[in-house]
Amino acid sequence: MTLFVTIIATSSLETHWGRVALDDWWRNEQLWVISTASSHLFALFRGIIEVMLGIKAKSLQTCAGSDRDSREQYKSGWSILLIPPMTILILNIIGVVSGISNAINGNYDSWSPLFGKVLFAIWVIIHLYPCLGGMMGNQNRVPTIVVVWSILLSSVCSLLWVRLNPFLSKSDGPVLEICGLDCD
Repeated sequence: MTLFVTIIATSSLETHWGRVALDDWWRNEQLWVISTASSHLFALFRGIIEVMLGIKAKSLQTCAGSDRDSREQYKSGWSILLIPPMTILILNIIGVVSGISNAINGNYDSWSPLFGKVLFAIWVIIHLYPCLGGMMGNQNRVPTIVVVWSILLSSVCSLLWVRLNPFLSKSDGPVLEICGLDCD
């Protein structure tokens, strides 16, 4: 919570001192989250590959012509940047729904452990909402590969989280002796 308060205070002061309108500030925040989740992530991986392996990564070349092939290549080259924000968005939606359903079913002793997690997930969802709106509004122009990879990565991450749940103590799992397995 301290981190959020500090970020909000810093942003508020910058907005006030810079005389930036509230809607301009909000668009800037959303763009910052979307670009951090997409292009900055790929730039990081590209830099690591170039430094560690010495391999020069291929850049996306833009073409001034209106050739159909170059437009399709340009579109497919940039569509991969949409996969991480969509995956993060889907994971946060899954997390909010599963967290609230667990709390309703009584798996939490109180709602307080859930509050901070849901608050952060909703913060991420609200910031990535333009990405979702753009994807759903342009269904005929969205490459299917973005949707397929986002759902696939979200499913894999969700299943890994269920299997490796770090918030579940090791003694809360199934009793192996009852199942017929002896780990000693």
